[in-house]
Amino acid sequence: METPDYNVLHIGPEHDHKLDPVIVAAVKKTYLSRAMLGVGIGVMFLGLLIYHQTITRSVSKNDSYITTLIDEVGSLSQENFILAQQMESQEAVLQSIESEFSGVLDAISAAGGDPAVVESIFGELFVGTGESLDLQISEPVTLATDDSTFDVLVLGTNGAHTDTIMVASINESTEQINMISIPRDLYINGRRINDYYTYYGADQLERMVHSVTGLEIDRFIQVDLDGFVEIVDIVGGLDISVPETIYDGSYPNAYGGYAPYYVEAGMHHMDGASALKYARSRKSTSDFDRAARQQDIIDSLRTKVVQLDSVMEMKELTEVFQTGLAYTTTDISLLDAVSFYYDYREFDLQTGFVISTDNYLYSIINESGAYILLPSAGNFESIHGAVDDLVNE
Repeated sequence: METPDYNVLHIGPEHDHKLDPVIVAAVKKTYLSRAMLGVGIGVMFLGLLIYHQTITRSVSKNDSYITTLIDEVGSLSQENFILAQQMESQEAVLQSIESEFSGVLDAISAAGGDPAVVESIFGELFVGTGESLDLQISEPVTLATDDSTFDVLVLGTNGAHTDTIMVASINESTEQINMISIPRDLYINGRRINDYYTYYGADQLERMVHSVTGLEIDRFIQVDLDGFVEIVDIVGGLDISVPETIYDGSYPNAYGGYAPYYVEAGMHHMDGASALKYARSRKSTSDFDRAARQQDIIDSLRTKVVQLDSVMEMKELTEVFQTGLAYTTTDISLLDAVSFYYDYREFDLQTGFVISTDNYLYSIINESGAYILLPSAGNFESIHGAVDDLVNE
């Protein structure tokens, strides 16, 4: 008898073991644990990154404070050293005076107090000195009056640092504008003057400029490197007279190295990039020469704007001012800028006043190795007097 063929359709699991649910749950739990572990590692890494950045910023900030403190301590030591030298010098003078008057007293004693002899002795003391016995009361130093001029602080900056500090002092009664340049390395109240902009901003720098010049700053305008290039290009470049050939083999390029800069003496038409190099180059000259060139650039820029005024409608010229102000930081509004231009465009612009070691300053290297400039008179009164004569003549 033949066995019949059967087709059997099996539906359902091959087996149903009681451990199957346990195994599935364990696998799911393992995947979930790994996922949570990955998330935890990511969060921890992010926290470490934020902590590292915070520590880095804190260390950088502390480094700045420490550097400033070292500089100030070095300056204080240097000032104490100078004071000690002055005291020694004064002591020597007093000893000399004491010796001379001891001889005078001996002579008076020997003369028996005769008035004629005493007068003759004191007269001989002043022979050839050009001085008289009459006491003269010196006149007080005249400071520049805040209300006599309208003063604008002009800053050229590179990031958080300012290398160019100028004051445009406008005297409406004399119809004259005087440019005054202050060197960045001038030391005042324990630090270089340009550090006040870096650490405290334009407001504090204005106070220091007032202390140096006696001028009350009414407005300020700050232009960075890129803004300077754009402004010069906006007006179509500048015509600048170069008094002496310049070769600067250490002019910085954009890659942390150097690109030699060369310009011959004579008249040049410079675009923004060329004018910037001319304004910044200093290795083959000095900071004081550079300050004088920067004043010449201001003069050339003013001349160019006046030339544009002769061929432009007021609306077009206003657009030039608006574009220029877009590349600056200033407390001068567009309306004020246009108004100032029309009020002062005919005024005589005087350049060339640079406070330097050729007139009111001397240079030293303090104990921390920093190059600084100090007033030769020990204070800024002589500069106040010179500025007052300049802006009110």
